[in-house]
Amino acid sequence: MARKPRPVDPADGPVQAFAFDLRLVRERAGNPTYRVLADRAGFGATTLSDAAGGVRFPSLEVAQAYVGACGGDVTEWTKRWHEVDKRLASDAVAPAPAEPAPASPPAATPAPGDESPAEEGAGAATVSGPAPAAPSTAVVPTDATAAVPAAGDPGGDGADPAPPAPGSGLPVDLAESGPARRWPVGWTTAGTAAVLALTVVLVMVVVRSASSDAKQHEANPAAAVSSSATAASGVGCPAPDGASAALFAGETYNATTRVRAGASLSADVVAQLPSGCRLALTGFCLGDVVVDTTSGSPDVRWFRVASGGYVSSAVVHGNPPAGLRPADCPDGVAPPSSIALAAAAPAGAPGAVELHATGDHVAIVGYAAYLPRSGSAMPQWQQIGFTSEAATGFKLTWRPTPAEGKGEGNGSAVPMVAVACFGGDGATAVADARLIGEPVPSGGLPPADLPEADLARARKAACRYPDQGHG
Repeated sequence: MARKPRPVDPADGPVQAFAFDLRLVRERAGNPTYRVLADRAGFGATTLSDAAGGVRFPSLEVAQAYVGACGGDVTEWTKRWHEVDKRLASDAVAPAPAEPAPASPPAATPAPGDESPAEEGAGAATVSGPAPAAPSTAVVPTDATAAVPAAGDPGGDGADPAPPAPGSGLPVDLAESGPARRWPVGWTTAGTAAVLALTVVLVMVVVRSASSDAKQHEANPAAAVSSSATAASGVGCPAPDGASAALFAGETYNATTRVRAGASLSADVVAQLPSGCRLALTGFCLGDVVVDTTSGSPDVRWFRVASGGYVSSAVVHGNPPAGLRPADCPDGVAPPSSIALAAAAPAGAPGAVELHATGDHVAIVGYAAYLPRSGSAMPQWQQIGFTSEAATGFKLTWRPTPAEGKGEGNGSAVPMVAVACFGGDGATAVADARLIGEPVPSGGLPPADLPEADLARARKAACRYPDQGHG
């Protein structure tokens, strides 16, 4: 019989309120078990249960996967997560000085045959009892290895599943092999020699494998496999099957990157990859918005992996070649087809302009204006906003500096564009160019008649990675 969850009072604080509402999302989905949610989300059942436990605030990726696995509104919950995160940051106080750790009690002498860990620095103390047999070399099937999740994922479409059960034959994540893991007492000279011999063999295998991978990378960079990343995480990079059909390449950089059956955070996880995997990619489609773990900007692109499945562009270094169009895929969405820019003068904010955008199938909007650059009188297209907040109408409040102005009351106006973007450096041809003057009109904005070359520069500026500045 399943355990009854610990009660959570939403009045106890923002973390508890967040957890309470996560439970409601699960209830509306029919109360699936956490094992079922784990299969859908790619996170361990314990991690998902903790997210709704009300003790710790979950990571953004865990919250997104939890809601997505329950069929909830991932975009709305992403906004909710950021609101709670900002509140927790503002409420944070300096931690109290740590109390000195109590002195460790003297180590007890193990009983004969005791297999408890020996204390660090114990030296070569002799322990009575039978010597353990030399360890055997176990062969782990590659298909089982690929299904083992890596622990400690810092972000992206990542996970933090529970470690494999003892005796399962699956590798234990090396994150568990720190100073706290010690050799069992009772090793004899023969046992030590056997371990040293096995270590030499393993080192030779790793060196030979690394040499082979280096040659493979030189021959085919798009299909190269990172053997060092595989050894470090216990999760393998995909085989180079289908690399000849690759149109571009990307590289994983999070501790764990999830490949899913479709372009959705609620799609089944078909593979989990460590950092450093060079992926052969055969195209892309559009799906759930995922926050880029490098720039913090939204991205709607999902790359099709040659070996099977889809991975979010937000967690892979690499971009499709210019001119490549999105294709259909499971859980995919239609590309943007239209967009319209509007503006208004917000009440109580003199000199500011409130921008809005509407359109069909628009998920991300970038705004750019033709303004003088700092330190130069020569104007150029500069990004002034990049947002996926569809619920607010992609609202952005822009307050130009005195050097930029909006028209200075002399009838001049600033050309501005709203562009439907796929993500950072992912501009589309769907754009609306308007003129904004002083004062801001209450009705529609007059169109800005831009040459195609100028409009192309405007689209590129509006959809650039926000962390790249206004160069």
